[in-house]
Amino acid sequence: MRAVVATAGAVLLLGCANARIPRVSGDPAPIDSDPAIESAYQQTLERYTRSQGIFDYLDTRLFVHATWEATPFVEARVKRFARFRALPAEEERAALEAERQRLKDVTEFHLAVHANDPKMDDFDRRDSMWRLALVVDGKETTPELIERIGRTNTEQRSTYSYMEPFWVGYRVRFPRSSGGPMTLKIASSVGKAELSFAGE
Repeated sequence: MRAVVATAGAVLLLGCANARIPRVSGDPAPIDSDPAIESAYQQTLERYTRSQGIFDYLDTRLFVHATWEATPFVEARVKRFARFRALPAEEERAALEAERQRLKDVTEFHLAVHANDPKMDDFDRRDSMWRLALVVDGKETTPELIERIGRTNTEQRSTYSYMEPFWVGYRVRFPRSSGGPMTLKIASSVGKAELSFAGE
């Protein structure tokens, strides 16, 4: 009987880990006035974003979204930025070139987290309970930078529309990878997530 209960619990936990992260009702994120452009952007965002819940047995500890700042996503993000601000074409080109230069030697993710216990939201601290690593071709690298962007605001939601009230954004930067398949690992004593990206 214990084996049956344990197996059922394991199956339920696996189901939770792969379940869609719940959304909170409230003001919608900013959208483009052109439905076709908005749809195309959301498809690009979804392509380069992975999401998962982290659980301690059946208790929810953390929800995470990670968006890989791959070249196609950066181009879409900058174009969205330019449209929302009605930038002239030359300013849009300059903004895109600045992002290309900023990211040319790194692999970067926008990490959004929601922790039920605020003490678990400490990713940018030297003694953080969380370990982050990027696995490419079987080799792990650790971040060069984990920078706290801050609580959800309109600016973040205009780009990363999955962010809900009370979520926190981080910038996580690794040495440049090959751009092929890779896995972002997030782990601590209370659980772990593995977010796999297929490549550009």
